[in-house]
Amino acid sequence: MAAIAQGPLSARAPLLERTLDVDGHEFAPPHLWGEIFGPTAQRLAEVCAPFIAAMGEDYIARPGQAGDDAPMTAENVWSLRHTGAPGAFDMRRRLEAMDLMGVRRQLIFPSFGLWGLILATGPDGGGSIAQAMQNLLGQGLSAEEARALGCAGIDEHNAWAVRATALDPDRLRVVGMLKPGGDVVDLIGQATGLIDCGLRGLLINTGSPPAGLSPAAPELDPFWALLAARQVPVLAHVGSDLGFLGSSQWSDAPAFAPNKLALEVGLEPYSFSTIHLAVEHFLTVMVLGGVFERHPTLRFGAIELGAHWLGPLADNLDMWASKVFARRLKSTLSLRPSEYLARNVRVTPHNMIEPVAEFITRYPRLANCYCYSTDYPHLEGGAYVKDKAHQMLAPLGEAVLEQYFATNGAWLLPEP
Repeated sequence: MAAIAQGPLSARAPLLERTLDVDGHEFAPPHLWGEIFGPTAQRLAEVCAPFIAAMGEDYIARPGQAGDDAPMTAENVWSLRHTGAPGAFDMRRRLEAMDLMGVRRQLIFPSFGLWGLILATGPDGGGSIAQAMQNLLGQGLSAEEARALGCAGIDEHNAWAVRATALDPDRLRVVGMLKPGGDVVDLIGQATGLIDCGLRGLLINTGSPPAGLSPAAPELDPFWALLAARQVPVLAHVGSDLGFLGSSQWSDAPAFAPNKLALEVGLEPYSFSTIHLAVEHFLTVMVLGGVFERHPTLRFGAIELGAHWLGPLADNLDMWASKVFARRLKSTLSLRPSEYLARNVRVTPHNMIEPVAEFITRYPRLANCYCYSTDYPHLEGGAYVKDKAHQMLAPLGEAVLEQYFATNGAWLLPEP
């Protein structure tokens, strides 16, 4: 496949050479964290070592890996995963990998930075694998030390994100991370600083009230207004739901014991089937609370959290808004809740398991919400994902293919 032409996204280019990918990651082995990110990352690698060891060799821990040096071939970018994939953490090589995958732009989420988020959030969040990680990572550290280390790790990720974005601000959209625990002034200050440094996407934790407030609280309107005005999407991602569950006991049963650990989710039935709950709840508050009414150009992405829940959520909110609370919501909402979801929200299906063609057929009013993603180079994204997604959606016609691979993702990856 020929390299993608530079310049604005053009409908004249073949569809599969101008794909927008709304979920990529940096993914470096821990022994290189210090070299890539800084001294806090080196310390985090030491703190995280027991948990990373539990994941086994060749997932994150690759002690013999000298650098991002896997041969850059089409076969490798579609089949190799983990830290050994070409362009896994060298963003200059990521651009080459994107060329081979026909990806015009990509949102790039943290991997290293998620460890910092866990520590910065603290051990009180609860929730399955996240709680276990918080407890294990916090061993030997006071709560204050853990939070300080986690926040410093987030700062190092953000500094790296700025450097990586500068390599190609159009194509590399590296996501910045918002630190938990501050007030509204702090939240707005963080967002303004990251955006002013060139970042075009911000990760928010949907498991806890931002700045201690309801997402629909008027005090947060300046924050949402800032993101809307600057065309910067607010992004939820698996792993950024800390605090949603108040207890980890829900998964403390033999049926849910993980037989393998992954970076973002536990490979057992409980974690996978509940990872959408926090963002579904967060969006319920935003929609019914009038956030998207007051900020019609606010962009929201729910990434690597599945897509099966979006249609039922739209039906549920439409029912309550029209059948029970129509009079009460009349001054808050001018549209049906499903119309805000269709206009403002984008989601990514789980590549290897979700029948997105069925979702589009069942919920045509939400057809512009479903977006293509690779999760590159994480294991969960699967191999040869573009071919498989294309085969699934091709029977629905060219217009659906255009939406899924290019048009829909432009909401989260707008032109410069």
